[in-house]
Amino acid sequence: MQHLTNHVSLPFQRTTAANGFTRTHLTKASGEPVIGDAPTEVQPLATFIHLSDLHICDAKSPARIEFLDRYADPDYETRAFIDYVGSYRPQEFLTLQVLEAMVQASNAIQSGPLMGAGIDGVLITGDVIDNGQANELEWYKTLLEGGQVSSASGDSSVVEAAHGTHPNFTDPHYYKPDSSDGSRTDELFGMVQVPGLAMAAQQPFQATGLSHQWFAIHGNHDAMLQGMVQPNEELNRIATGDQKLSGVVDGVTLPQIFEEYQELGPAGYPKLDYMTTTKVTPDANRHFIQIEDWVQTHLECGHDHGIGAEQKTAYWTKDFGQIRVIALDSVNPHSGWQGCIDREQLAWFQNLMAQSADKYVVLTSHHPLEDFINEYAPEGFEKPAIRDEFSAVLDQYSNIVLWVAGHVHDHSIKFNKSAAGDYGFWQIRTGSHMDWPQQSRVIEIGKTSDGRIAIGTVVFNHAGAQILELPQLAETTDAQLSDPVYLAGISRILSVNDWQRFDGSNKLEVLEGQPEDRNAWLWLADPLA
Repeated sequence: MQHLTNHVSLPFQRTTAANGFTRTHLTKASGEPVIGDAPTEVQPLATFIHLSDLHICDAKSPARIEFLDRYADPDYETRAFIDYVGSYRPQEFLTLQVLEAMVQASNAIQSGPLMGAGIDGVLITGDVIDNGQANELEWYKTLLEGGQVSSASGDSSVVEAAHGTHPNFTDPHYYKPDSSDGSRTDELFGMVQVPGLAMAAQQPFQATGLSHQWFAIHGNHDAMLQGMVQPNEELNRIATGDQKLSGVVDGVTLPQIFEEYQELGPAGYPKLDYMTTTKVTPDANRHFIQIEDWVQTHLECGHDHGIGAEQKTAYWTKDFGQIRVIALDSVNPHSGWQGCIDREQLAWFQNLMAQSADKYVVLTSHHPLEDFINEYAPEGFEKPAIRDEFSAVLDQYSNIVLWVAGHVHDHSIKFNKSAAGDYGFWQIRTGSHMDWPQQSRVIEIGKTSDGRIAIGTVVFNHAGAQILELPQLAETTDAQLSDPVYLAGISRILSVNDWQRFDGSNKLEVLEGQPEDRNAWLWLADPLA
């Protein structure tokens, strides 16, 4: 089955007027137009590259529960009432290569394609890792800073994982690039064989490293197992041990399996005695991280942390001239994959906004505002603020111009109007590195001479996107298998042929958004005029 589409958004042509303002227009060489009226004259205020949902993944981790995902496969009778699970993708073993290809594409962008100003920074809106593990965090940091990196956890000489051909992993429900023997993914869904790909994916390569300053925002997959469950000692022993969770015990019902697997807390894994295991090579580096570990990884990013001990708070702020970026930690630390804002952070935010009256404020978080719905707090803890309450807080400030988020794995742009309807801000979501279309975007903010704020945004592909055809993959050479950018191209092709993406709430067309969700001019009255 081949379901390929491609969105290209560069190059642009620009000219700079003598008065210091920039006039822009789209050349015929560009793939998609920028929708909306372009400003005749605009003074750039800040330019950001936006990456989201990197999901750097240890696909060999014993604690992952890929086998739950099949209940949402299109040929399963349970698909009628389980639209999506999200615990497995056929391309998930290539996440390191995808980030490397995105880093290379980001480094090639030295200025905004619409206003022409230099890049002020890269905003990475959470889920930088997939399963909250220490080895994933180390790989992510190396990929952004540069250095040799490999996803070979456990035994590096074999592929003890769903995508491998190891004798302990013969389940036909997964994509196996090295062999089609007994694999339903090839027979039913047209997945192409690429001999040698499974082993090539875990070979070391030299990461380029971002040439731009970068700033990360905390996501639910950074904090919790599968982005949902607060790790405990029992789960930590599984992650680092020699028994991989691999299936469901006979007689266990679907309601029992999914009883605690949910977006709101209290959420949890299926009970361990409901699941079977498969023997694998243990690896102590797979242990789960704490919030202190995640924050410590980002202490040198050049922003000001929130209140409290530096190693405890993942929310922060940084000024870029007249633009003030405020990064929220929207993760509910107690469980559940949807967002909220804790009371201490809310007080910090309100105090900071009181000091920001002369700034254009850009909010950023992992979760978008509509997913601030996880009010869960265990006994003894105060409930956090969620969507309605936080929206009322936001309505107090007319100088918020933009909210940049991820989490949903789609391209989306929408306007959030204040309750009184006299002002508001734009919200931009950008797609995931894990799922189609594996794109990021440039966001440019400017001030026009007629008293308005113009926000221009353009999506771009990672460096592996030039690999566009399935048939050529069967003839992949050894040299291509050693090239991380080529492997990223394979990942992108696999993502557009993911058999769960042809219909339902997470189909390809939903993830890629409408044209106006990708390349667009967005306008506001200047709140500081």
